[in-house]
Amino acid sequence: MAKVNVKFFATVREAAGTASTSMDVDDLGSLISYLSIEYGLAIVPANSDLGALSDSLVILVNGQNIRQLKGLETPLADGDEVSLFPPISGG
Repeated sequence: MAKVNVKFFATVREAAGTASTSMDVDDLGSLISYLSIEYGLAIVPANSDLGALSDSLVILVNGQNIRQLKGLETPLADGDEVSLFPPISGG
């Protein structure tokens, strides 16, 4: 298991009630499952696939969007930083 740091931003931070946390997980899917249980569906929809998840969150691992990595199967290593943002829109 890897010790990773998770940072919450904007409305995701408000829903979590904290700016950050750390935990031991193996991959991004495990992290997302844990967050949905620990912080509730307001942050992470339970049992989300990558498509549904991208409608509710922007997730970066060490600054890279998970769509450019292996999605929810992205392995995590000690010291990795996972950042969760609300969807970004604008014009």
